[in-house]
Amino acid sequence: MNILALIAFALWAIFMRCLPQIIDLIRIKQWSESIPGPSLWQFVRKSRKIGVLDWLKLAHKQYGPVFRIWMGKDLFVFFTDPDDIKTLLSSTSLLHKSSNYKQLDSWLGEGLLLNGGEAWHERRKLLTPAFHFNILSEFKEPMEENCQILIERLKEKATTGEPFDVYPYITLFALDVIYETAMGLKKHAQLESDSVYVKAVQEICRIYLQRNYSILHRNNTFFKFSKLGREHRACVRILHDETDRLLKLKRKMFEECTTDILKTKVNLSDDLKGKRRLAFLDMLLISQMEGMPLTDKEIREEVDTFMFAGHDTVSSVIAFTIYLLSQNANIQQQAYEELLDAARDGREYLPYLEAVIKESLRFYTVVPFFSRQVTEDLRVGSIIVPKKVNVAVFAYMTHRDERYYPQPEKFDPTRFLQNDHNSHTHSFVPFSAGPRNCIGQRFAMLELKCALSSLLRTFEFLPVEGFQPILLPAIVMKSENGVKVRLKLRN
Repeated sequence: MNILALIAFALWAIFMRCLPQIIDLIRIKQWSESIPGPSLWQFVRKSRKIGVLDWLKLAHKQYGPVFRIWMGKDLFVFFTDPDDIKTLLSSTSLLHKSSNYKQLDSWLGEGLLLNGGEAWHERRKLLTPAFHFNILSEFKEPMEENCQILIERLKEKATTGEPFDVYPYITLFALDVIYETAMGLKKHAQLESDSVYVKAVQEICRIYLQRNYSILHRNNTFFKFSKLGREHRACVRILHDETDRLLKLKRKMFEECTTDILKTKVNLSDDLKGKRRLAFLDMLLISQMEGMPLTDKEIREEVDTFMFAGHDTVSSVIAFTIYLLSQNANIQQQAYEELLDAARDGREYLPYLEAVIKESLRFYTVVPFFSRQVTEDLRVGSIIVPKKVNVAVFAYMTHRDERYYPQPEKFDPTRFLQNDHNSHTHSFVPFSAGPRNCIGQRFAMLELKCALSSLLRTFEFLPVEGFQPILLPAIVMKSENGVKVRLKLRN
């Protein structure tokens, strides 16, 4: 009898502890009936059958510019109209990322990507100077050096002319660039692709993608004890150990210098294995030594965040842009001729190549949707979204709004060369906008221009007959079947 009473008491205690969440769930469920959208099981069944992105496109067509989706116990309301998106992204209270981003917190912790509220604001203020244009220009040299390694590796493929998946080559290049600019040391991922660290980065991105679309694995308890969860913990341990090791190494080097020397010695890297610039990790350590309130754990979180966000997004954009240029020979030729003209004139400004990159970002939106959690009731148009609901900007469909992009399924870079009076400030949001816009967007654009200009000067991108990417949306857009092209060396 005592045992039964104890069990009853334990169940009652659990119920009382969960009661606030149950009440919230009932409240949100009732409110959700006012927004059009499918049931959870309709979403699961159809997304498995036709793919998540195709299903979201279908939902947009069926339900309109605002629709809702249940992902387990979490409600997401998707918005596609630029006016609504302006309201969302301009809000100074909508600063907390949604629940699905928490799957990354064991790796990235309280880094800038996952942080929210006042804590995010303080960290953003602290990190912004690290992305000043004058500092970013120092990163151009390692970008170009690593691109030359990429070119040498791709020349083999150009010699045979056979179709191949370009994405693995691009992602190792991007990893080399971000490792050197974030950590301040060379990783040689392109030459040593069997590195434990390189494999851990690739594995953790795969695990996140798999977990994001599994209802079972989205449950923390199930994930923790699953095979996927064990693989995830092993990857996180490798990644954290590497960052911690480098942090200790750099601090030991810095301890040999005074703060005054660090401030004035631009070529500090002469002491750091011959480098001639300060990496992201170097700048954070210097800030810490000068009294900034940064712990070692916080530095590691920001470096890991930079590593994740800086290699995965750029890899996808470069690979998709190469694919689109392979499918559009005239556009590729115009971009190549602009590069020749610029070389003759000695100028760096490349408006057409920049338009190509922007159109690629529109066509294959690198972050197809991004979401925030409402912490206080928020009016969006005629809708009042209650707290604890997740709101998502469905940028992929916003970039296909025919009011701003006629013939949206046509790849046309000239859209971004015209002064279109019908454009909307929030009809193009590949890097988000407002207070939580991407802090690294200038860095990304610099790397994209460096890589694509070098590759275009060396290779002609040719199509692979019958190939079309199968889009797989997560935090970053991927292709399930790779990105296949053929290469031909230019004269």
